[in-house]
Amino acid sequence: MARRGRRAPAVVAGSLAAAGAAWLVRRRYVAITVVGTSMSPTLLPGSRVLIRRGTGALRRGRIAVIAPPDPDPATAWRGREPVGRDLDAVSWNIKRVVAVAGDPMPSRVAGGAGRVPAGHVVVIGDYPLSHDSKQYGPCPEGQILGVMVRRL
Repeated sequence: MARRGRRAPAVVAGSLAAAGAAWLVRRRYVAITVVGTSMSPTLLPGSRVLIRRGTGALRRGRIAVIAPPDPDPATAWRGREPVGRDLDAVSWNIKRVVAVAGDPMPSRVAGGAGRVPAGHVVVIGDYPLSHDSKQYGPCPEGQILGVMVRRL
């Protein structure tokens, strides 16, 4: 009996550790399904991808999930609060990061002169007719949900 009593706290502690680890993974990572063609041919509609929340892995060439801009290019992302963690709050966009803060502004970007401002990135879909920084200008980092880690 004494042995069994000592083992129970270890089992409980292990269960709590596993639950805590699962909670952290769910908070840090999210799987999404691609809708639309803005990233084709790289990602087709129905593709599932794993996203790591946050901007820590944000670099040129990475694929990011961003909040959509206002349809009016004059307002785009300006004056918006940073995005929250609620996946159902908005219909997310998925685009490729082509320039980060301090990089020269690509000429095809709306207002494309000078350098990408601090706290912003330039995002462009792989599909030529994608709606992205070409129309709306640089995206504030606060409008980024996360960065793609891999396809599922």
